[in-house]
Amino acid sequence: MSEFEFKVAQKGSVSYIDLSRPHEGNALTRAMMFQLAKVLRTCGEDPSNHLLVIEASGDYFCKGRDGKGESRTGMTPYEIRVNMMGAVLDVYKAIADVPVPVVAKVHADAVGFGCALAVACDLTLTSSQVKMSFPEIEHDIPPTMAMCAALGKIPAKALSYLIYSAESVDAAQAKQLGMASQVYAQASFEAQTKLFIEKLSAKPRLVLETIKKYQEKATHASPDMALEYAGTLLALVRS
Repeated sequence: MSEFEFKVAQKGSVSYIDLSRPHEGNALTRAMMFQLAKVLRTCGEDPSNHLLVIEASGDYFCKGRDGKGESRTGMTPYEIRVNMMGAVLDVYKAIADVPVPVVAKVHADAVGFGCALAVACDLTLTSSQVKMSFPEIEHDIPPTMAMCAALGKIPAKALSYLIYSAESVDAAQAKQLGMASQVYAQASFEAQTKLFIEKLSAKPRLVLETIKKYQEKATHASPDMALEYAGTLLALVRS
C-alpha cells in the first residue's frame, strides 16, 4: 500500500495541512499519524512558512484514531510503545518541535485523538457549532496520551472532569476551559479565521519563533529565570 498523503497547500507564508479523510471523519491510522508528524516537521523547517494550519472538511475536524486492521499480536511491550503509542505522541511532539505557531482550524467536532490534536496546537480556532470530547474512558481506556497533550493547556480540575466524565463541551465552554483560543460564529468562521491567519502570518518569522520558544520554555522556569529569559531573548531579537 502506498504511503498516505495529506493535502498540503502553501499560501503566502502559511502552509495548510488538510487531514484529507472527510469520509472517515478525518480519523487517522497510526501510520497516518507518523506521516502527519513528518509533514509538520518538514513544513516547519521551511523558512518561508510563518504559520502552519491544520484543517479538515466534512462532518468532523477529526473523529479520533482509526484502529481498523491494527493488531498487537506478536509485539513486545517495547514494540507496542514505539509503534502504537509512539504514533500519537510523535504528533504532539512534532507540534511542539515546529519553531513557528501551529494553528488548529476546527470547523466541526473533535473527538478523542482529534480533540487532543486540536488542544495540542499553539492556537485553536473553532466555529460556534463545534463540540469537543475525550470519550476514551467509555471504552475502558485511560487516556494518558490525550491528557499529555492537554497538560498546561487545560486547568487540572477541568481536565480531570473532562476525562472522567467523557462529556462533550460546546465551543463556548471549550474556550472557557482553555481548549479553544477563539470561537467564531459558524456563518463567518471561514472569513474570520482567514483574516486572523493572514494578519498573524504577516509578522516576521523570527518574532513568531521567539514568542513560541519563550512560552514553551518559560512555563517551566522559576519566576526569576522567566524574567531573565524574557530580557535575554528580546535583546537578541532586537539586536
